[in-house]
Amino acid sequence: MLLGFKQQFKEKILDGTKIHTIREDPNNRWQAGKLIHMATGIRSTKFNCFKETTCISTQRIFMTYAWGDIIEITVGDKYLFGGYEREKFAINDGFEKWDDFFEWFYPLIKSNPEQCYSGKLIHWTDFRY
Repeated sequence: MLLGFKQQFKEKILDGTKIHTIREDPNNRWQAGKLIHMATGIRSTKFNCFKETTCISTQRIFMTYAWGDIIEITVGDKYLFGGYEREKFAINDGFEKWDDFFEWFYPLIKSNPEQCYSGKLIHWTDFRY
């Protein structure tokens, strides 16, 4: 299945820094064993499938805005508590630091009437939370 990425994540995927991605999956399409075609420029003349791999597993993810610069994150049954855990999570998702992750997901959370984001963490490595 095709999985689109912004150009900024391509090198981090290829060098192994970005080890998962967060996606909405209302139809439960992403499951272990599915082939992943990682690409940039989807639906454009700049389409580039830069890596093929397999979905090793998925985990539920739930994020909500608490206050200040806090996005509360739960992966599966694990609550990511503290700055270190959130920073590591952001880096594993391909961001340079927590602030970049926050700027990406905060608008998605705030635009939801329930002030939350629910989706799947798609893994292509053995790492789990």
